[in-house]
Amino acid sequence: FKSSAAMAEEGVVVQNDGAAQETAVSTLAGEKRPREEIRREDYPSKNAYKKALKDRRRLETKRVRQAERKKEKALQKEQKKEERLKEKETLTPEELQEKKKLRLEFIADRRSKQEERQRKLKEASESSTICVIDLEFGDLMTESERKSLAHQLMYCYSSNLKSEKPCRILLSGLDGSIAQSVHALSGFDNWPVGKEKGSYLDALSGRKEDLVYLSADSENVVREFDPSKVYIIGGLVDRNRHKGVCQRKAEGQGIATARLPIQDHVKLQTSAVLTVNQVFDIFLKFRESKDWGKTLKSVIPSRKLSSK
Repeated sequence: FKSSAAMAEEGVVVQNDGAAQETAVSTLAGEKRPREEIRREDYPSKNAYKKALKDRRRLETKRVRQAERKKEKALQKEQKKEERLKEKETLTPEELQEKKKLRLEFIADRRSKQEERQRKLKEASESSTICVIDLEFGDLMTESERKSLAHQLMYCYSSNLKSEKPCRILLSGLDGSIAQSVHALSGFDNWPVGKEKGSYLDALSGRKEDLVYLSADSENVVREFDPSKVYIIGGLVDRNRHKGVCQRKAEGQGIATARLPIQDHVKLQTSAVLTVNQVFDIFLKFRESKDWGKTLKSVIPSRKLSSK
């Protein structure tokens, strides 16, 4: 945990009780953002509170570095352009023709990859297997947690494109504060996924008996992913502040629940709490391999696995 002086250098004003006051954070681009309020009473422990402050400082540092990289890339682009113009003046007509040929081959290869990507997108959008990511927990998360969740959705989308057996993604509860974070993702509006402001119960009316909410607190264990079922992943990043919230929600709605068989196949040295994109990757990879051990070891970070 950083000292008050170190936090002050990053734009954080520290009160006598150690809580960060709200202030504006300046970036290299001259932009000022209002700081998110992080209150001690919202966290179950002092360590969780400190971790939230640390996460926010890391996010602010990341923004500054992104601005630096953007400027650096623009400078490099200009330098490369000047180098190409100088090189062109020294080349013979034959050498220029050869460079043109290589350029055309590169464009053709890129077009081929784009066509393959479009094929994957079409396959995913037409898949009969649906995976719902429930985004109705926006009010339970801080701004930084909502942004973290938005990036996890981006990883889910990317994994689905690369999968041998892509599924149809349905984002439900895409409204309010969480919608703002998700729509801020570059290219999100063009994602060929289901986007619903309302509940999955409305989007999938008539299929309530097919819904299975994946919850670490469930007494039921997933042995196989039934293609006739619709599996739901809770879209929540909460630093363990809201334990059991997905299980209680599903029970209140009369929906079946199930947990992944993690403890049956791997030994963990930390909790079995996984990110949204990790659960989604397990869903995809098991459908490809049908091997729980292989799937779990390929997705769960090695730092969480016990060597014993």
